[in-house]
Amino acid sequence: MSGVNLVTVVTLLGGTAWTLPALVRQRFRAPMRLHLCLSMFLLGMGNLLGQLPGHAVLDGITFTGFTKLTYNAAILTGLCLMIGFLREHPLQRRSLGTRGEVVLCLSCLTAMAALTASLPPYLRNHSLAAPYLDDWRVRAFYDIGGLYLVFGYATCALIAARLARRGQPLRRVSLGTVSAGLLGLSLSCAFRILWVNCRAFRDFGHHITYANAFVFGQVAAIAVCAGLSLPCLASTVQFLRERSCHRARFRGLEELWRRLADLYPELVLDRAPRYRRRPPLDYSSVVYRRYVECRDGLTRLSPYLRRAAQETPSAAGAPAGPDLARLVDRALRLHGDTDLADGAASAPSIVVAPGGGHDADYESDLAGLIELSRGLEELRTAAPRSRSRVVASGRHPAGTLSRSSARPGPRPVPEPSAVSGRGDGPNGA
Repeated sequence: MSGVNLVTVVTLLGGTAWTLPALVRQRFRAPMRLHLCLSMFLLGMGNLLGQLPGHAVLDGITFTGFTKLTYNAAILTGLCLMIGFLREHPLQRRSLGTRGEVVLCLSCLTAMAALTASLPPYLRNHSLAAPYLDDWRVRAFYDIGGLYLVFGYATCALIAARLARRGQPLRRVSLGTVSAGLLGLSLSCAFRILWVNCRAFRDFGHHITYANAFVFGQVAAIAVCAGLSLPCLASTVQFLRERSCHRARFRGLEELWRRLADLYPELVLDRAPRYRRRPPLDYSSVVYRRYVECRDGLTRLSPYLRRAAQETPSAAGAPAGPDLARLVDRALRLHGDTDLADGAASAPSIVVAPGGGHDADYESDLAGLIELSRGLEELRTAAPRSRSRVVASGRHPAGTLSRSSARPGPRPVPEPSAVSGRGDGPNGA
């Protein structure tokens, strides 16, 4: 198999694999997507079967000429489905008898099967060599198949050129390239018809040979593959960009999520062991799960947030930025107070300031939680330096309570603080 044919087969079968997952999610109820998937699959398998050696093995299992007839039928049927896809008019059972491309395809396949059956066994595995072309039935086989290929490629080229006039720039470039490649394939098939029927084209010393037409057809096939690959490449780049963005969000929530999960292990929705977890292909769902877990953890932490707010000087408005990070860090350190555990489930959550440039509630809350998590990480990394300075001066850090600190008796129930909340808890809006 040549390099160009390999690229063609990989492109067509890769396009089939690219469209198949969405088709499975739609339970094969999307006619246009189904036409595209079947068309690329049949064209890819037809080219693959036509280029692979070992035709005698398949012919030995069935009958001589079966392989040649099969891959020609696959290519013609795939091209017929491609015409229906580009016309945005899917083939339906009640309209099969009135569609020109369907009638022509069935007529060509029937005639090619009849010619194959009429040939003697030693001529059924024919090629474009002179001994085979001396038989009129071999020439008729190539003429009938070439006629439909010229029609099919030219029709697809014209429809693709018409569709390329509208739509996004990527779509115009992709369809324009596909249209030029299909037109080149149509011309190469037309030249093959002339090569088969005109002995003058096959004479030695002619300035245009079949090798020239074959190279021209390969260049056209490369153009078609390039045009078909552009949407896939653009989708891949977009997917990788979105995955990188969601992965950055996932890692941005790591500090807040880890500290809340250490306090409330039951909040973690993913119970798989760490050594069995694999990096997700799409981070959007795991980001949302981590967001929900952080929100639930902050809801349970809200009594300690009120206590931490009472211990700090009151400021106008809701805390934000570094003040909010210090407040949450203080509440996390106060979690050992057993007399605050009763109201944790029904307490409102803390306010998280919306991130800049976001209008949706989820995007705003997520940006605020990421900012809070980064603030907590900065406080954690700055704590060792601060502790070393305190130890060197022989003093304790002011306002820091450890869980092992002695508490003289129960504390009074705290009054509601002035920290305003948006109410993102179970009963929040």
